[in-house]
Amino acid sequence: MQEFFRPVGFSCKLCFMHTPLFSLSNQSSLLQTLTLVNFRNYSHRTFEFHDSIVALVGDNGVGKTNILEAISLFSSGRGLKSTKLSEMKMLHALEGWVVSANFSLGGTPIPFGTALDYSPSGTERRLIRINQVPVKNQSTLTEWLNIVWVTPPMARLFQEGGSIRRKFIDRMVMALNPSHTERLNRYEHYLRERSQLLRQGIQDDQWLASIEQRLSEDGVAISIARSQLVRQLTEAQSNDFDSPFPRFFAQMDGEIDQWCRDRTALDIEDKIRHELRQSRHQDALTGGATIGAHRSNLAVTHLGKHMPSVLCSTGEQKMLLHAMTLAFIRLLDSYRDRLTLLLLDDVIAHLDYEHRAYLFQEIRTILAQGANIQIFMTGTSMEEFLDIQPAQIIQL
Repeated sequence: MQEFFRPVGFSCKLCFMHTPLFSLSNQSSLLQTLTLVNFRNYSHRTFEFHDSIVALVGDNGVGKTNILEAISLFSSGRGLKSTKLSEMKMLHALEGWVVSANFSLGGTPIPFGTALDYSPSGTERRLIRINQVPVKNQSTLTEWLNIVWVTPPMARLFQEGGSIRRKFIDRMVMALNPSHTERLNRYEHYLRERSQLLRQGIQDDQWLASIEQRLSEDGVAISIARSQLVRQLTEAQSNDFDSPFPRFFAQMDGEIDQWCRDRTALDIEDKIRHELRQSRHQDALTGGATIGAHRSNLAVTHLGKHMPSVLCSTGEQKMLLHAMTLAFIRLLDSYRDRLTLLLLDDVIAHLDYEHRAYLFQEIRTILAQGANIQIFMTGTSMEEFLDIQPAQIIQL
């Protein structure tokens, strides 16, 4: 273990493991190896991947989702489970966790690493290294990789609050536009700063006006990016009338989103600044901001039934989620500058044979066209993945 960690209280000098790379003749971009140390249920395990489709198969509880979570940590944020860093540490482990990976990106081997560390004051933090170099800003990861996931809790996407749906769309936008990550981070920072000033009763008009200017600029850019992505998703869905997945119409729904459909960006920014200024007193009492990109929602209509997704059955909502995921995979075929890792956790279990066969056929077709995508799926039975051969199947 000392080859990975320094003693308890280890510092930023923590070293990441580098496993040997192996060459791939038919893939220019691929996650090739993944090493987990003290991560969830893995004390020390290395996985090797050599295909653009990887199926992780095993009984419930063996750690399939943990592997996907480890991969998801090479994106900004807290991964697909969105848990505290310390909760990812293996139970009873004396030291923090390390996740290291070797990617071939455009044929060039690039090592990545991330780990749990602690500041001198004992606060947990995440270290990141790309190609041996420490990285301070997590958003840098989106300049190298796109990582998008669909997990079982997302089956309730249309039943939960709007923030869940915004995050779902934002993750897709990040995959196509890395600058979206930085805009979101700035926007959330300015929201917190404005809220804190208002709660404390600080009436510095110049300071507040400066923050509201930034909120309006980033808010409009965020809203436009979301609307463009959702429109692209709607356009990218299959026109195959034999598809078992429902056709859908999607759009962002919110006050700013409505303005974006019939006003210029500059007009909208002016309108937001005016509204924020007028609502300072109310926002000081209630917290947050009464207007902004953080108030947007995703509205999806099941076209076959002419019914809003919120009124559809649970099964229909799951099929809408899968239809949107398929549309996103098609959309990714046009964006090949970075490798996209698509993590589908237990998605197959929700599909009958017809839907599963169609999903696999779509994936094979898109990959055959040269899409820069690597797909990881989990399941409990080898039989679930027979129709997606050839693929790499790892029995856990």
